[in-house]
Amino acid sequence: MLKILRKLGKELWKEDIKTEEVLKVKAKRRKTSRKSREELADCFLHSIQSEIAKSGYRSIRVSTLMKRLGIAKRSDKSVAILREQLRIHGLYALPEFSMSLSLNEVIRIYNFPVTQKGELFRSERELETFVDQHRLYEKLGISHVDRQYSPNGTKDRLDFLGAVKTEGSNEVELIVLELKNGGGGKSAVEQVLRYSGLLKFEFGDKKIRKILVTGIQNYETALAIAGMKQDERDNFEWYLYDYNSAQGSFEFIRVNTQEFGLLPSVGK
Repeated sequence: MLKILRKLGKELWKEDIKTEEVLKVKAKRRKTSRKSREELADCFLHSIQSEIAKSGYRSIRVSTLMKRLGIAKRSDKSVAILREQLRIHGLYALPEFSMSLSLNEVIRIYNFPVTQKGELFRSERELETFVDQHRLYEKLGISHVDRQYSPNGTKDRLDFLGAVKTEGSNEVELIVLELKNGGGGKSAVEQVLRYSGLLKFEFGDKKIRKILVTGIQNYETALAIAGMKQDERDNFEWYLYDYNSAQGSFEFIRVNTQEFGLLPSVGK
């Protein structure tokens, strides 16, 4: 390593030990600073975990998240690093952190695996019309539907009231089919249960199948289903839709609600 020299005059030079020691100290400080940034990022993610444990999720602006994790500029590499940091801490962002997000966009961070399989429609009405026009409810084993059915004695309207003959008998099974373009949440789960109750009141002791379809597998919907009694959960079906406009494809993917007993606790 080159020695640090200082001029004494008359073309005489001497090794400058003091300057060399100062440079070593600065180099050591720089190394410590890098380590501190990593520790600060780790501490920040732990604080997010604590907030999620209390309220279910943490909202944060994209630019703020990048700053707190020490990312100055987005690139394919920095996006991959940020995603990995979240994954290591058991955290999931919705929408997922990517190059396409605006710096001012607010995302939510969960400790639950939020999932979106395909494209979302522009509105729930557009989703409902698409399912109706292409008879996609048949993929769920529903042979006939009544769109926007209103049970007696209420102004509520079901997206679809389905009906199918029970195999081996002439009995008809009724189906509540509710569609949500986004995640649904607690209100969507309650809707399905309320509609089921109204149909029982109107049609008596008929068997009623309860189905909720959403574009996003989110924490709020999972938490609402997890709060059900086991027999209620067994009779509740949750599906994600996977839509690809370019290919014109649409599929229903069932969510395994039996895993929701492992959901992280909230407010405890």
